[in-house]
Amino acid sequence: MKQRILLLLCFAAAWLSNGQGWVHNGAHVVATNGTFVVISGTKGNYKAQGVSRLIFNGDVEMSFTGNWINNSNGAIFMTNDGRVVLKGAAQFFQGTNTTAFPSLDLKCSVNPTMQANILVGGGHKSGGIGKLNLFDRQLVLNGKKLIINNRSETAITRTTGGILSETFPTFGYGFIQWNLRDAGAGPQYRIPLQTATGSDIPFDYNVKNVGLQTADSGFVTIATYPTPTASLPNNRPLPFGVPHVKNEYNTENARRMLDRFWVIQDGGYNTKPEISLGFSYVDGEHNTGTNTIQESNMGAIAWTASANKWSYPVRSRVTASNNNLLLHAGVNFSGIWTLSDTTPCPRANFTSTGSCEKDSVLFIDKSTVAQDTLIRWSWSYGNGNNGSGDSTVGYFSPAGIYNTRLIVTAATGCSDTIFKKINILGAPQANYLVEDTCENTVVKFTSLTSPGSGFIAKEYWWFGDGTTYTGKSPQHYYGSSGLPQVKYIVYNSNLCKDTIDRTIYIANKPFVYFTVKPDCEDVNFPFTNASTAGAGTIQSYNWDFGNGRRSTLRDENIVYPDSGTYPVRLIVTNSYGCRDTFTQPLRVYPRAIANFKYSPFDPQMLKPVTFTNLSGIDTKWTWDFGDGNYDITENPTHVYNMYGTYTVTLIADNDYGCADTTSMNLRAKSIPLYWFPTAFTPANTEGMNDQFGLFSPLTVTDYRLLIFNRYGEIIFESTDPTKLWDGRVNNELVMGGVYVYDATFKNPENEIQRYSGNVTLVR
Repeated sequence: MKQRILLLLCFAAAWLSNGQGWVHNGAHVVATNGTFVVISGTKGNYKAQGVSRLIFNGDVEMSFTGNWINNSNGAIFMTNDGRVVLKGAAQFFQGTNTTAFPSLDLKCSVNPTMQANILVGGGHKSGGIGKLNLFDRQLVLNGKKLIINNRSETAITRTTGGILSETFPTFGYGFIQWNLRDAGAGPQYRIPLQTATGSDIPFDYNVKNVGLQTADSGFVTIATYPTPTASLPNNRPLPFGVPHVKNEYNTENARRMLDRFWVIQDGGYNTKPEISLGFSYVDGEHNTGTNTIQESNMGAIAWTASANKWSYPVRSRVTASNNNLLLHAGVNFSGIWTLSDTTPCPRANFTSTGSCEKDSVLFIDKSTVAQDTLIRWSWSYGNGNNGSGDSTVGYFSPAGIYNTRLIVTAATGCSDTIFKKINILGAPQANYLVEDTCENTVVKFTSLTSPGSGFIAKEYWWFGDGTTYTGKSPQHYYGSSGLPQVKYIVYNSNLCKDTIDRTIYIANKPFVYFTVKPDCEDVNFPFTNASTAGAGTIQSYNWDFGNGRRSTLRDENIVYPDSGTYPVRLIVTNSYGCRDTFTQPLRVYPRAIANFKYSPFDPQMLKPVTFTNLSGIDTKWTWDFGDGNYDITENPTHVYNMYGTYTVTLIADNDYGCADTTSMNLRAKSIPLYWFPTAFTPANTEGMNDQFGLFSPLTVTDYRLLIFNRYGEIIFESTDPTKLWDGRVNNELVMGGVYVYDATFKNPENEIQRYSGNVTLVR
């Protein structure tokens, strides 16, 4: 059974636990067989300083989750026993000195990165048997050196992991140094290189003859980095000391060279071993970008610094099925290498991708050349247009068959020509209608596309807000206004496409609001419209007043004849067709119903009249009796001081303030207030009782007054009640005595009244 940890401290050491890491400060730490040393936690670093040493005896495992930091003055490990295990995330190898790990297992959760050189395999006694176990992780060299100090060809193991050495020269090469020493003939040393994307590009050393060394120090190193083909061939980053990529004819060769360089070095040998180099590349590296490499003609070439050129022709064996190229380099394996096509003579050929009108048809040169370099490509599309370059794009319209020609020219001036017929198929005509382009609504897209050739197969929509749709005539919800860029791509059954990029305007919806106050039935309700357009201008108003009445005016005045609660709705539409709706309940209060009666039925002046309230929905009353008098009781009594017709008005009110008014004409009849004097004294008392006639506060009509003397003769007659007898006849005062009078007239009710009698004239 393994023990958790047993440390024999030869010197003082300072270290932290509980997730704080271990600071190893100038101590010798001895761990015996079966010991686990665990440094864990978010800061589970191992940091060595001073004369720090680790002495593992037997099966000892040291695991840590943080960074490995060697700032000591040595390689830390004093034996080749045990192993170190990475178990953290985003771990780094750091420090000022190289660590000689006995074995190193990458069981971390994220690819580790080197910021300092490291050695794996044991650093003592001519190397050890320790291994670098990658498992499924990628070790990122980051421009640093990884030393494998185990001559066994199994010193590096992996499942899916690998080593990323690819850095541009300006950053510094990331070297893998394998101390092969005097390894016997026959082993194959495989370095599991990978690209930054995780593709495997392993590199093999196949040792043919043993090299000789003087002090157990023979090694071989390799670094590799990608060089994506640039638009101009010499724009790619080249290795140190390499000024160009011309072929043996001093012609630009970048398009026929692989987009990767290998830098191989050696040291420690007085006689180098003979080695065959196994290059691996990513499938497609030889024919992507601007490369025009025939894979079957590809070989390894090396830079010859003394001649300032690349060594041609290539002599290699390509196994295209596993993207491998094997070259027997012998003792001349050191140098800067890449893979290149041979120099063919012109043989024109091309392929085309695309067959649709108005769309790009890509013409790719597939020409070959022997002992020369293609320097010029002349294209004639057969439609009056031309192109140049090793690949070109043509556009064709209308659909039909076009005779396309390619002329390729090599650096020697040799040319070759090929004709191919290109069948251009009819493309669809993309079109669509967009409706209801308002915020917070579902916008309708209606496809109006014609298929061209074949039939419509696929329709793709990008709505400009991160969402997509596949299909015909979609509906899409836009939650806010704006200017989304809508892309619509349609394919027909021949895979021809057409595209529409259109900016649509999602307009702000109008904001609908109106105010109206509750009021009484049978009055005008003024509706005040406070709506705003949002975008554009308001084009229409649509009112529904909840009582069957509708209107399209901006503001309205509506009479509600009946009380109740009415749902009033206003719909506003702006000039972009966007609508908003606002509904508000309106309370219409009931109005009092004014009514009354009076008694007696035939009222008379100076006699009381009783008024009885017959109103409904009423709580308050105001009476106007028509003679300048008022009352606020429910059932008042009133006396008219004068006969006549009076308009009696009752205002019945309620708690809602909804009053009703009713009026009724009341005729107060007169009473007989008529007086004829029994005697008068003309000429004796001037101004006092000196005339005879009708005295009354009432108004009479059809008046006739006759006065007779004792002989029955009429001595005075008047039809004007205001004209009285002053006791004279023919302007002569008559004698005193008794005179007879007879008066007829109509009272205010048009009733005939007759008064007669004697009057005494006193002198």
